[in-house]
Amino acid sequence: MRIRLALFAVLLACAGEASAADLRVGVASEPTYIDPHAQELGVNIDVRMHIFDSLVRIGDREELLPGLAESWRLAEAPLVWEFKLRAGAVFHDGAPVTAEDAAFSIARAPAVPGAPSTYSRHLRSIDKVEVVDALTLRVRTKMPNPLLPANLAHIAVVDRRIGPNAAPSAFLSGAAANGTGPYRFVEFVPGERLVLQANPRYWGPKPRWDRVTFRALKTPAARLAALLTGEVDAISEVPTNDVEKLSHDKRFVLSKGVSNRIMFWAMDTSRETTPFATARDGKPIANPFRDKRVREAVALVIDKPALVDRLMEGLAVVANQIPLEGHNGYIANLNTPKADLPRARKLMAEAGYADGFKLTIHTTNGRYVNDVNLAQAVAQMLSRLNIEVSVQPMQVATYFTQARNREFTFLQVGWGHSSTDPLLVMRETFHSKAANNYGSWSNATVDRLLDTAETELDFAKRQEEIAEVTRISNAEAVIVPTHYQVNVWVSKRGIRYVPRRDETTLADNFRAE
Repeated sequence: MRIRLALFAVLLACAGEASAADLRVGVASEPTYIDPHAQELGVNIDVRMHIFDSLVRIGDREELLPGLAESWRLAEAPLVWEFKLRAGAVFHDGAPVTAEDAAFSIARAPAVPGAPSTYSRHLRSIDKVEVVDALTLRVRTKMPNPLLPANLAHIAVVDRRIGPNAAPSAFLSGAAANGTGPYRFVEFVPGERLVLQANPRYWGPKPRWDRVTFRALKTPAARLAALLTGEVDAISEVPTNDVEKLSHDKRFVLSKGVSNRIMFWAMDTSRETTPFATARDGKPIANPFRDKRVREAVALVIDKPALVDRLMEGLAVVANQIPLEGHNGYIANLNTPKADLPRARKLMAEAGYADGFKLTIHTTNGRYVNDVNLAQAVAQMLSRLNIEVSVQPMQVATYFTQARNREFTFLQVGWGHSSTDPLLVMRETFHSKAANNYGSWSNATVDRLLDTAETELDFAKRQEEIAEVTRISNAEAVIVPTHYQVNVWVSKRGIRYVPRRDETTLADNFRAE
């Protein structure tokens, strides 16, 4: 009898170990593409980092680490970089990874057939890519580019055998999703789940989980319910009003981390008329946001500490610039005017808008923590300027396409940094030729500073050039930064998430305790 009981106990233990090797995570957004080159969104980046690798990896603290390239160097200063690929790395089907695959991927990333956006901004500086041998790649840039390794961290290496005409749809079935990452693609069911399997051939540390399922649970209530009923083992983007309660529930473990994602509001600063601003009776008016005084008034009426303390319940950090403390170009003690309603109303009157106007503001729905609630709070603050505001939440899949097409007047944006250098985000936000300059702001001095900083190898000079862009853009009230997100994950007891500054939700950052 004792032998049978002992055997039964062993079987139970084995069963427990088997189930623990599967991880189920409830996430707020589902990927728009499995193709790692098709659209650069946070949720797509999460998927990319599981299935694919890049030459360079970004670590939990934004540090650059070896990926498929075990080393890199500036071989011929200041234009030629050399990357040495690691021997033994293979695709999921066992085929070796070569410099040819890396070169193919760099060529494909900015020109994916049918993609809504590309990775071209990471590759603009590249003039020529040369395959020296199977494990050596040389990249010549048009101008000095100190950020090339960081830029290439965003470019997934795909199997060159898919061919240059492979459409994003080929990845949805898994046919082209032959990556080199720690997990293999199993299936993607839109609206339901993405399923991945551990890659036994992975060149790096052994994947922590045998099978990973990401369930698309787009509302906070749905994610929380799935956690409480045991349908998932963990969730991301925990509702701020549930954090306190969950922190006292011994069934669960909370993990918090300040992210490098800056949340801000962008305004159409260029067009003479703008689609979502009218007179209070609905008649057309000149674009009010072309007037600096209106933009300043908006900045003065948006109460950032109130948003952080009340709406975000302290799970955010007030922001007055794009760089996070510790990032290149961060300005300590930057002088930023506090919320000042009388001053804001005076500026509106001087600009001829004492009676306000009608405005529709746009936001994502579920892409960022409390994004819709934040928009509604900002709408109430703007109403103090006699601006009659309506809020239009939208799904991520269409939101950013329309934003790039300049179809909005006033919109909420969240940009995450790729490393401790914020130059890419600042360029996309402020440069007159950037695809993601949603307000179409143009300033020749800022363009020059951004262009110079992009090629500046002198660290101190780059720091000052980035800082000067902040000073000018703040003085012009081009955007209204509100806060940096503090991200929260919650998992069942026995599992803890190790937060990353870049906000990604990675299976291997869930650690069994």
